[in-house]
Amino acid sequence: MGVRERRREALIAAAYELFLDRGVDQVTIDDIADRCDVTRRTVYRYFATRDQVALAVEVEILQRWARVLHDLSAGWKGTGADRLRAALADVEQLVDDAADEVRFTRVFDAKPAGDDDSDLGGQFRAVIHHLLAPIVEILRHGRQDGTLILTSSPELTASTLTNAYLGLAQRVYGLGDRLAEEQLIEPRRMLTELARLYVAGLSAGGGHTAHHRRDDSEDQ
Repeated sequence: MGVRERRREALIAAAYELFLDRGVDQVTIDDIADRCDVTRRTVYRYFATRDQVALAVEVEILQRWARVLHDLSAGWKGTGADRLRAALADVEQLVDDAADEVRFTRVFDAKPAGDDDSDLGGQFRAVIHHLLAPIVEILRHGRQDGTLILTSSPELTASTLTNAYLGLAQRVYGLGDRLAEEQLIEPRRMLTELARLYVAGLSAGGGHTAHHRRDDSEDQ
């Protein structure tokens, strides 16, 4: 890794600590520069705006999550339904271990990262697909072995499942005690229940009324 790459990584690492500690809106380019003992001009050589720094941090977080899930996927054995159950249990542990990062993604999601046409925007879109890949593979396996019933493509089902789960995780870890007081339950139990509902809803013989439909055009 060259000097420029090391400097960029140092800026992202500093921003990561500041954003997770204070929140994105409470951090300035000057704060990031001071943490790295460089000038604000140096930061601008790498990132055009603070939001671009935040996007770089988001990409780093999602890349780490994707690596963790891909490593864990080696332990997901059995039928498609078994693998989905194991995967969701691992995801629940992952988001619990990464609660601060989940809270960051909740704030960050208010910003239009997917519309960024820079190289970072492309990296963001690529890592989303990489993050979904293990779940897509499980759904394909379950459709083939008959233990999971899909009413749409594995890609659409995986995206729906992942977005709904992360959205709930953002509320659970973002609102915390407030959510517990409002709904009179332990918030983290909702993540366990949502995972259970997904497995039950997609499993063959789980009370599904929809027929298995395969549309090869959706898998392209």
